Amino acid sequence: MKAWVTGGAGFLGSHVTEALAGAGHDVTVVDDFSTGLTENLLGVAARVERHSLLDAAVETLLAKDRPEVIFHLAGDALVARSVADPRGDCERNLLATLALLEAVRRVSPESKLLFASTGAVYGERAERPFQETDSVWPISPYGVAKLAAERYCFAYAHTYGLRTCSLRLFSVYGPRQTKQVVFDLIRKLHANPDELAMFGDGTQERDFSHSKNIVDAFLLAAKSADFRGEVFNVAGDEIVSIRGLAEMLCEIMGANPKLLFTGQRRPGDSQRWVAETTRLRGLGYRPQVKLRDGLRDTIEWYVRSGK
Repeated sequence: MKAWVTGGAGFLGSHVTEALAGAGHDVTVVDDFSTGLTENLLGVAARVERHSLLDAAVETLLAKDRPEVIFHLAGDALVARSVADPRGDCERNLLATLALLEAVRRVSPESKLLFASTGAVYGERAERPFQETDSVWPISPYGVAKLAAERYCFAYAHTYGLRTCSLRLFSVYGPRQTKQVVFDLIRKLHANPDELAMFGDGTQERDFSHSKNIVDAFLLAAKSADFRGEVFNVAGDEIVSIRGLAEMLCEIMGANPKLLFTGQRRPGDSQRWVAETTRLRGLGYRPQVKLRDGLRDTIEWYVRSGK
């Protein structure tokens, strides 16, 4: 298979790239390296094109390559950054996606486009896990931009006949991630095993997914989804509170700190962010990496990397 991975030098994109190249596929990474790192692709057999998706050169490359599947993981996944710079977030997450869709429409309409969306599109309703058929009311600029990009993927499928599909990712963690709650807690515990400060009151709930599980979801969807603009939730099957996550990390790292909670809620964050994944499981998806094993794997990477 000939595949493109946009954002392929980033945290999650590099894992997708590595898996595809390891399986013998012909892989091209398209990344502007605004956040991606060359070290994430060391030893990976992939061609690298340093471009923003807003560059006209991307369409020229696409016309030449005409990949079978485009794994679109370029963009920004930081809610806090979207709150501080909503216009920039719109450019990175929405306008870049629209530019890619237009390029596909013009020069490679047979390519499948698999878009990395987010569970943040749902907003903050908390009474039950989110389903793909639920109404969507994102509360952060990041969620708004991702939802609009999703809608464009759907519209291009139904208006122009493009082959698109979106995966709504929930809390992702793993090696190479240098932001978000799991990394942040590991970093804090490593720096000070006697005291651990956290936002909120510890009752916030999340449905964490190790990067390998997410890669499996992308590869499965690329092979088995209909690509008619549909969406799939992607999450783990172990719901945990932030306090429970912190306690699990402390146990694995052999730390016994005093847990401190600020009581403050960060703008754009949901209190309970968990998903129903029946639709994806219908394709055969089963998370293989359990939370405790995934946290141990991430801690080992953190220590090795010297982050």
